[in-house]
Amino acid sequence: MRRSQRSLDFQMRTEGASAVELAIVMPVLLLLVCGIMDFGNIYYQLHNVNEAAREGARKTAVSQNLPTAVAETTSFIKTNYNSQFNVNVVPSPPVSGQDVTVTVTNSVTIITPIISVFFPSNPYTVTGKTVMRVE
Repeated sequence: MRRSQRSLDFQMRTEGASAVELAIVMPVLLLLVCGIMDFGNIYYQLHNVNEAAREGARKTAVSQNLPTAVAETTSFIKTNYNSQFNVNVVPSPPVSGQDVTVTVTNSVTIITPIISVFFPSNPYTVTGKTVMRVE
C-alpha cells in the first residue's frame, strides 16, 4: 500500500470517534447545566421569600393600624413580590410591644429528574421567616 492509501484508511476508521465521544460527554454536560439552573432557581426563590418576609415584618412592625396590618402586609407582599407566595403573620392581629413573625413560603419545581432525587419533595418548598418587635 502506498502512504496516502494508509492515511486514508486511518481516517475512515476514526471518523466516527468524535460522534461517539460527543454521545458520551453530552448527557453529563446537560445534567451539569440543568443542575446549575435548578440550584440557581432555588437560591433565587429562597432569596425572594427571605426578602419578602423581612419587608413584611417591617411593614407590620411599623403599622399605625394594627387590626388591618395583616391584610396590608399580605397584600403588600403579594403585590410587590409574587402573588403565589403564601404569607402567614403571627399573632394576627399583631400586638404593640410584642414580636410579630412573618413566614413566607413558595413552591419551586425542580425540572431535572436526576437532581430532584436529592430533594425530599418536588415541588420543593422554600421558606423565609422574620421576627420583629411591633412598635
